[in-house]
This record gives sequence, structure tokens and C-alpha cells, in this order.
Amino acid sequence: MDSKDNATKKRILEAMCTLVAQRGYDKASIGQLADAIGIKKASVYYYFKSKEEIFLSLVSALYEDDYLQSPLLLQPDIDAPGFQAELLHFGDALIDSYFENPDIRKVYAEIDLQTTRIPALKEFVYAANERLNQFLLRCMAQGVAIGAFPQDFNAAVNAELLYTLLVGIDAAILYDLPIDTKAVWREAILKLFIRKDSR
Repeated sequence: MDSKDNATKKRILEAMCTLVAQRGYDKASIGQLADAIGIKKASVYYYFKSKEEIFLSLVSALYEDDYLQSPLLLQPDIDAPGFQAELLHFGDALIDSYFENPDIRKVYAEIDLQTTRIPALKEFVYAANERLNQFLLRCMAQGVAIGAFPQDFNAAVNAELLYTLLVGIDAAILYDLPIDTKAVWREAILKLFIRKDSR
């Protein structure tokens, strides 16, 4: 596709994001998408086969694993204090990402709902969550390797602990619960390091 086609696809995805946030996936239609960006309904089908394909493409864009691209946490020359700082920053950055666009939280809530109805979406979200869990496991193993955690530190269990914490933070943000999510993340990370210091 040329740059004009890519720009149109991007506009369709942005319109889908807005429509899903405002009306939910079930009430969003191809006609509304076309009207929102000023193209014919048939033109939308040139870029996407169905509303579901548009939604899946939107979800794919939202779940881009930016944290997997050259993560500082996994750099071989990182020291224990730097590792702790980067781990704190990792959670803060994920939390901040929810507030960059007010529609995004509503879309994530809709994704949660639609995973029970759209099998391809459920598989995609499961795979994205598994990548996050595996990333956290690599981080915990890195912490042991560089001496940030003791040798008997259970990397697998602590990766699952952080993963579960992030899922809970995700839910707290999506449903506007009165929780200081950054403070919770910081407290959990600092407790991982206190275990080593108190030995």
C-alpha cells in the first residue's frame, strides 16, 4: 500500500477507536466509520474485510509491545540500582499510557467485554498477555543474574506476581477505582528489593 492508503487505514482505525469508545463495538457500524472520515462505505471494505477485522487491527495497534523493543531492563551492563529504577519506570510508563487518550480506557473495557464473544480477539489478547508475562520473567531472571535479587529468588513466581499486579492495576484504571496505581506499583517493586536487603 502507498502512503495515501496507509493514511486512510490509520484514519479508519482512529475512527473505530472513537466509535467504540462512544458507542461500544456492537453499535459501531461500517457506515458510521465511513461517515466519520468522509469516505464511501464501500471504500472501507477496500481496506478491511469486516468490522471485526478493523477492531482486531485496532487492538493490535493498542497492544503493540513497545516495551519489548530494546528494553533497558534487559541490557547486559545494567547495575542493580539502574535495574530497580527501570523496573519502577516500566510500570509508571504503562500506567501513564492509559491516560494519554481518554477514549483508550473505554476501548480497553470494550476489549475485555468482546473477548468473550470474538474468539480471534480472545486469542490475540491471550498471546499479548503471555508476551508480557514472559517479559516479566526475563526481567526477574535478569535481576538475579546481575545481583539485584538473591540467587534463591523465585523469578517465575515473582514474574507472575508482577503480572497479576499489572492486571489488577489495569482493572482499577479501566473502572476508575480510587486507587493510587503508581503508589501500588512502587510499593510492590520496592518490596522485591527489600527482601534482598533484609537477608
